[in-house]
Amino acid sequence: MSGLVYLNGDWIAPEAAKVSVFDRGFLFAEGIYEVVPVYHRRPFLAEHHLARLTRSLEAIGIEAPGQAFWLALVDDLIANNPSIESGLVYFQVTRGAESKRNHLPQGPMTPTIFATFTPMQLHWDTPAPAKVTLCDDIRWLRCDIKSVSLLGNQLLKQEAQRRGAIEPLLHRDGRITEGASSNYFAVKQGEIYTAPADHLILAGITRMWVIELAQRLGLKVNEQPFHVAELGELDELFLTSSSREVQPIGQIDDIIVADGRCGKVTQQLIDAFHASKREHIA
Repeated sequence: MSGLVYLNGDWIAPEAAKVSVFDRGFLFAEGIYEVVPVYHRRPFLAEHHLARLTRSLEAIGIEAPGQAFWLALVDDLIANNPSIESGLVYFQVTRGAESKRNHLPQGPMTPTIFATFTPMQLHWDTPAPAKVTLCDDIRWLRCDIKSVSLLGNQLLKQEAQRRGAIEPLLHRDGRITEGASSNYFAVKQGEIYTAPADHLILAGITRMWVIELAQRLGLKVNEQPFHVAELGELDELFLTSSSREVQPIGQIDDIIVADGRCGKVTQQLIDAFHASKREHIA
C-alpha cells in the first residue's frame, strides 16, 4: 500500500486518521513537531533533526521514545510511501488526550504520535532572489522550542504575503531574530552574520549545516545579532530552511540588496549545499 500515515502505532490512509477532540495538542497546542528532508529516499541530517525533536519534547515535559524509534519510523514512512522519491517527513507529538478538557493535566497520559511523508521537488538551481518584509516579532519568548503553537508565525506569514513578500524578516526592538519558518544570514565585508542560537530563534538544522559549509569554505561566520539599522548596509542577505535550503534575498521592503541579484557568498553556499546533497545521495 502507498500514501499511508502513522498514528499511534497504526499505518492508515490519511482520511482515516483521527485523534480525540480532547487531545491537548488540539485544545492547547501542547505539542512538538519536527521535519526531516529526504533526498532520493535517503533522510538528510536526520540525527540532528531528531535530536532537536527530543530536546523540544524534554523542554515541555513530554516523555517519548528514543532516537532509535524515530529513525526506524523515518525508514518505515519512506517504505510505506514508495511513490515519493524526495520529500519531507513530518512528526507531531502531543501530550495526549484525557476524558474531558482540563487546563492542567490530571495524570499521566500516552503521547499522541503522528507522522507523514509528503513530496518535495528536489532542485539543483540557484533560486531567484526574493523579497522579504520587516515585521515586529510578536511571538512568545521560547522560540527555541519547536512548538505546534504557530499562530504568531502564521499571522506574520499572512502579513508578508499581503505585502508581496515570501517571508517576514522579524525583529525585537531592532534586533533581527529570524523568519516565520526560516533563519537569516547577512553578509557584510565578506563576513557572515546570523542571530545567535538563543531563546529568540529556532536554531534550524539547515542553519547549522550552512554554518559548517561556510567554515569549510574558509568564510568567517559570526553568530551575533545584526540590526534593522544595518539593513541598508548589507552586501548580501539570504535565508535558510529545510524546504528552501539556501534562498537569496534581493529586496527588504524598499531596500534593494546586492543589486537584486544573488551575491557571491550566497552563491558559494548554494553550490556547497547542492554538492553536499550530491554526496549524500551518491
